[in-house]
Amino acid sequence: MNFSFFHIRREERAVAVVALVVIAVFQYLMISKFFCLFADYTDEQWQVFMNNFHMSGFDSYTYAVVTDWHVGYNAIRHPLLPFLMMPLYALNQLLWQLTGANCAQLVVGVLLVFCTFYSFVLIFRIMHRLVGIGPSEALLLTLLFFGFAYILIATIVPDHFCLSLLLILLTLWRAGCKLRDGSRFSLAEAMLLFVLTAGVTLSNGVIVGLAVWFVNGRNVFHWRFVAAFAVASALLLAIGFAANAFTEAPSSQQVAAWIDTTTPRWPTLVENFFGESLQLHRRHILGDVLSGRPLFVAYTWKAQYAVEAALVLLFGCGIFAGRRSPLMQLVAATFVFALVLHVGVGFAINELYIMAAHWAFAIPIAAAFLFRSASKSQRTFLLALVGSITVYLWAYHGVLLYNYLTWPLRY
Repeated sequence: MNFSFFHIRREERAVAVVALVVIAVFQYLMISKFFCLFADYTDEQWQVFMNNFHMSGFDSYTYAVVTDWHVGYNAIRHPLLPFLMMPLYALNQLLWQLTGANCAQLVVGVLLVFCTFYSFVLIFRIMHRLVGIGPSEALLLTLLFFGFAYILIATIVPDHFCLSLLLILLTLWRAGCKLRDGSRFSLAEAMLLFVLTAGVTLSNGVIVGLAVWFVNGRNVFHWRFVAAFAVASALLLAIGFAANAFTEAPSSQQVAAWIDTTTPRWPTLVENFFGESLQLHRRHILGDVLSGRPLFVAYTWKAQYAVEAALVLLFGCGIFAGRRSPLMQLVAATFVFALVLHVGVGFAINELYIMAAHWAFAIPIAAAFLFRSASKSQRTFLLALVGSITVYLWAYHGVLLYNYLTWPLRY
């Protein structure tokens, strides 16, 4: 794999500065809220943290694993994630010995800043260098994306979603470059992307499979690719089941228990999939359905439904505008996979909004195709529309998250 994506080009430096400032502010708020509980770490302090950490359905396993390594996660769904955290655990142990403080939050914070920063850069590049819109338009759509509720939250919580987002966007970037250049995925690169992406979240390995299929065409069905994907999948599952056997994961964490066929789909789409994923509901803010939040919460401002409708319309028109582009077709296919998995099959449907990092990137990328095909007057209208929504989302979510992250701890 070509690792040149780490290099920040001259035209990307302003974007990089914006990204770092935004990331640093929210990461600071997250760390400063809870650091007093981690620095002088005890079991009692962890319990206080758990009593105060309520971020919808997001988990805090990563803080626990980096503090005192164990499998922690549901390894069937995240087979390599515990092992990817081992270097961070080792680094934290070294810092603990040197400083006398548990630096788990700082270590995890560095990982989240890295993942968020390069996710910011990669989606900007996809829209600017692959779709072909101007840098200002690409920056605006990138800011729109990170203003989405559960994208912004995913960048600060100690869960796996920010890492998943980086790997998915890296896969789309590599696929887009190959579609542009007329080249193919090598077996080695395809396997590296698949093992990393599926190793963090098993279902996201499908996105790598789709990317390789779109790029390599029928060549992906060559026996070497089929055998490699089959063996890699079997090994990941074997690792996951073996690791899970050493945990005390309750049955509710098993995959079958996450399938739901009874939840009504229309309110799921309106209030949760295209709703909560992109705009927080003020009532039951960051509540968890397992601890009191109703499955469906209505917006208090009717105008918020207009914002949701505008985003869905922007998305649909963008898909139509880019319908002949293999890149847009690939991005649309990843979205359809998420839609079928979470809304169709009902996997994790009760809290599907926390899965936004696995599909919401499709909205700004589709919008980029709409920008590209728009006339001058249409582009002016789109800039005003997207700019207004972006400012609103950042102001709205910024205030809500600031209030949450500065609220005094309950001991």
